[in-house]
Amino acid sequence: KGEKGEKGEKGEKGEKGKGKGDKGKDKGKGKEKGKGKEKGKDNMTAAERLAFAQGALSADGPPAKKPRLDGEPGADDEEEELPEFDFEKDWKDKPVALLNLKGAKELNGLMATVKEYNEDTKRFLVTVEGGKGDKSIKMENLFKVMTGCIVKLRGLDSIELNDCIGECGRLDVENLRYDITLSDGRHVKAKPANVELVAKYESSKVAGDVVQMERIRAANGLRDRLFAVEEFDFPAPLVLPANALEDYAKKFPKSVVIGRSNAANPKGAQVLQREVVSATKIPPGSRLVFISMPRDRCVAPQLAEMRHDELLRLGKFGGWLVKRLAPRPVYFLLPGTIAKGPATALNSATCAWPLYVELCSDMVLLESDRWQKSSWARMDALMAVWAKTPMYVLPEKYSPAVALPDASPVPKTAEEDDAKASAASEPLSFAHEEPLTIGRPAEGLSNPSPLLLGLAERAAEAEAQGSGKVQKPTLAVKRLV
Repeated sequence: KGEKGEKGEKGEKGEKGKGKGDKGKDKGKGKEKGKGKEKGKDNMTAAERLAFAQGALSADGPPAKKPRLDGEPGADDEEEELPEFDFEKDWKDKPVALLNLKGAKELNGLMATVKEYNEDTKRFLVTVEGGKGDKSIKMENLFKVMTGCIVKLRGLDSIELNDCIGECGRLDVENLRYDITLSDGRHVKAKPANVELVAKYESSKVAGDVVQMERIRAANGLRDRLFAVEEFDFPAPLVLPANALEDYAKKFPKSVVIGRSNAANPKGAQVLQREVVSATKIPPGSRLVFISMPRDRCVAPQLAEMRHDELLRLGKFGGWLVKRLAPRPVYFLLPGTIAKGPATALNSATCAWPLYVELCSDMVLLESDRWQKSSWARMDALMAVWAKTPMYVLPEKYSPAVALPDASPVPKTAEEDDAKASAASEPLSFAHEEPLTIGRPAEGLSNPSPLLLGLAERAAEAEAQGSGKVQKPTLAVKRLV
């Protein structure tokens, strides 16, 4: 019995030992997992974290193969299979960040622009910022960035920021965050995974060159013209229904802003703002009328900043025009509502001004002393001459015409008809043309905006075949009475 007891004790001890052994094995496995984590993304370098975000590096798998610059010696000369791509569309002139370079670590985190692709070496030729020159880099060492693009925020813990639109700034490679500038000027740091591309707009080159105008003028109707505008990397304009301004004049006859009798009615301005819509969503047979207003910058003033008397005047005119052209829908392009968003979007809209004027069947000048003093308003008028768009003057003491005894009957056109094509037979006024003398856009400005100068140069192309430029051009307009 004693021996059996000893054996029993040994058996218990053996089981205990076995249990400890099992625990030891489990503990050992746990330690190995812990070490795996330590070698994972928590201990990655900034470049490796960027590679991980792009998918070029796995936190649990083996490290990526050693990338090297062109000419750097390496043991592994096997060619890697690259995914199919269209270089011109997907990579040409795109901004990228350099990452995970082992042979030239000093380049990690720098921005570059893709220039060429060598099919033989499977490498991209990029121009690195800061005068670092051209480098030949593998695809796995390039991270396409959205710097300079219009983006939307998504998936953020701060719910109120989700779906906000902003301009994407530089990528902080160390912290793996974009600097996003929202429309209201606030700055937000966001991971690449929380940033969605909305558009990449042209914001430095004025539109309206020969190729673009041939495309616009050969377009089949309004929708095709709007498609061409977006095709050229410009935003489609936002428009306001003419009958919305008519409702404002009826429902908000008084400003009600204490101390500012000419300020827009706040509630009325909010109602109008809700009526603003993209031109891509309006009936294709709509008549677009450009309203030239006095202002100190191109995309201005916003509805809340407009003068109450000018809104009332536009409301009277809009109500008359809707009846005059019925059943054709009528929309106004107001300079202050034509675009919204961060500075890049507004600059792009400014560059697209020639195309916006070309989209319209008519331009209406909101007559006042302030209009004559506004550089941007004078630029509108010269741009109308360039686009061969009929111009009308809306007088300060405007009263809608009760009848048009000398007008021919307006045909009952369908909403699908092209309003621009039929505008010549449906003028806004049958009055005789009268001269309007204005100053040049840059007149009186000590430091004019480069975009204003660019637009003025584009408008001056209409005078190229004449005897020469005059200091104060005289334009032909019709008065709306």
